[in-house]
Amino acid sequence: MPFKSHCRPVSASKTIVLTGASGGIGTIVTQKLLDQGHVVVALSRTAPDISHEALTHIRYDAVNLHDIGQINKKISEKFSHIDVLLHCAAVINPSTIENSPPEDIIRQISINLTAPITLTSLLLPKIPAGGRIILVNSMAATIPLAGSSVYGATKAGLRNFALSLAQEVRSKGISVSSIFPGAVETGMLRQEMENGGSVLNFVSDPAKPEDVACEILKLIRKPKLERFLPTLDGIFGGLCLLMPTLLRLSMPALTFFGKRGFQKFLRKQTSQQ
Repeated sequence: MPFKSHCRPVSASKTIVLTGASGGIGTIVTQKLLDQGHVVVALSRTAPDISHEALTHIRYDAVNLHDIGQINKKISEKFSHIDVLLHCAAVINPSTIENSPPEDIIRQISINLTAPITLTSLLLPKIPAGGRIILVNSMAATIPLAGSSVYGATKAGLRNFALSLAQEVRSKGISVSSIFPGAVETGMLRQEMENGGSVLNFVSDPAKPEDVACEILKLIRKPKLERFLPTLDGIFGGLCLLMPTLLRLSMPALTFFGKRGFQKFLRKQTSQQ
């Protein structure tokens, strides 16, 4: 893979289990971790396009309860412990709830919420003191949007899970961190917009996946309960949770800037083709 690691390295070799390893952010994080000398267990339906002796791929379908249930057994066959459990897998199917097929609803809930909770439950006994659990969340956890009700609900649930889990495992010396990016310039974002995604993804310029990857690695080095990218969006999202009318009142201005940002994004994509 052509990704080069410019992130500050995570000290000491660690064994890291990572879901969504073949996705836009997951692949970059996997490569950076391998470049820094860590052992990575990649969980995804398809193997990441990476060849490395320290990489172990285990086929993992987050919708399939059997696959989830077998993960602990398969990991235990090769690894005695896990230093970091990193959840990157996610999916979004933009649609009003009225027009959402049941299979799309179940798939989003399974991948974004049920699977990370269940997998954490199974693998937690293998994480020693000093271990890390990191969840890649989304700004959608704090800013509800029409057309993303299921996705937003899963991400809000994931946030609550992480906050509760942090209290449960603190006495074990395990840290829990969540990172909340806004829009990220990945294939997932392009697919979302092709299927009717919100222009509010472009109120701010989408983040580079490499930058998000570096922020994730930073949480391995220095845990933080929650990290919002960009910080101002996190503040605004928090205010919207406290004052739901704020989002409604802000929507005309947000839509204006979102449309302008989306057009800029489209021009950039066209120029790169």
